[in-house]
Amino acid sequence: MLRAKHYSILMFVIALLIGMSSSISVSAEEAVKIAIDLSHGQAPEGIDIIVSSCQDCYWILILQTEDQKEAIEPGYLELFNEVRVGGLTQDTLNDVDILLIGQATATLSEEELSALESWFSTGSKAVWVGADSDYPAQGSEIAQFTLNQVMEATGSVIRIDYVSIEDDRENVAGAPYRVKGVVDPDPAIADIILKGLKYKRVLFHGPGGLYVLVDDKPINPVKQPDLKPDNVYVVVRTTEESRSVEHQANPLEGQHPAEFYDPLNDTVNTGPFPLMIAEYMDNNRMVLASGETMYGGYEPMVVPSYKDEPLDGPQFTANILGLLRSVVTGTFKPGTPMPPTATVTEVTLTMTVAETTTVTKTVERTTTITSTVVQTTTSVSTTVITTTQKETQTVTETATVTNWGVAVGLFVVGIILGAGAILLSRR
Repeated sequence: MLRAKHYSILMFVIALLIGMSSSISVSAEEAVKIAIDLSHGQAPEGIDIIVSSCQDCYWILILQTEDQKEAIEPGYLELFNEVRVGGLTQDTLNDVDILLIGQATATLSEEELSALESWFSTGSKAVWVGADSDYPAQGSEIAQFTLNQVMEATGSVIRIDYVSIEDDRENVAGAPYRVKGVVDPDPAIADIILKGLKYKRVLFHGPGGLYVLVDDKPINPVKQPDLKPDNVYVVVRTTEESRSVEHQANPLEGQHPAEFYDPLNDTVNTGPFPLMIAEYMDNNRMVLASGETMYGGYEPMVVPSYKDEPLDGPQFTANILGLLRSVVTGTFKPGTPMPPTATVTEVTLTMTVAETTTVTKTVERTTTITSTVVQTTTSVSTTVITTTQKETQTVTETATVTNWGVAVGLFVVGIILGAGAILLSRR
């Protein structure tokens, strides 16, 4: 039996915990809300890693039916703050800030596309869509078609082609279709994307090939960066030893022929290719497209390793979500860090003299120091040396330097000359 004193302490601790819980729920109302879509046939593998990458976010799971909810393992459901049923509708998307749509096995309906377009147009929204290759083992090309559906609905210029991308250099266990994507982001987002990465490699197990529409014509933004819009950022790419391969191209069998990466044309068939592209839009909006899925699929990109090869999946995912959060909260400021500039160093010397003379001369990249000096070093500068009857004169030297060794050297020379002048005056 607990004594009264101990009981009071226990009640205080319980009350404190309840208070902390209340404060957490209040903060959740103000947290960025991220929804993961499982209403289009996606598998849940990997969503635990995604949810754990942002513990201060409010997580929403979107399902299609109540029956689907019953079929999902309870462990996955418990990861989320809320589960919503009905697919992508105005109600399920209502207060969502960021929407993740993994590798779909069912296309979006017209009603869903309309709801998605309306939701995205309100501003402060971001959507990340993962697709797939056209390899037959993955089934149909619905994942690519769905990504293109979302890109069109949001007004994006990003598209995915109906091909497979293989890399002979960066892959897992020697299989070119198990691509290790090279994380090589545009400078505008590099600080966010590269934070904490050890290997700069992420798994893209059988990716499709992304491209960008410029004046309704497709370009490869990695190989044609001069044509890429400034608000479009390549995030992940393949190496030069990559190529496109087409496995399904018969329209009579419901297949989609390649639209850009023609495997018979080496001009567009060879890499590097973009595997992930982000497009920053007005009103704090962003779309992110990846040639493979971040969750579900054969093996999602969030994994920390695959076949004993280490990868940056979890940290990379956290960084991507960090980028999207900065966009929807209005804190994202794209831009390239400025390189360090030359500095101006000012040196002041004090010297003792005995005569009065004034000398003026023009020098080019020349430093002249006498017993009394006022010197300015530039590409072409004028040095004035003035000596008065006053026993003490202050001399100021201003130099534009790009080499600290020169500045320090001048400073030391000045000190030595000053000391020499003092010794001469004492003789």
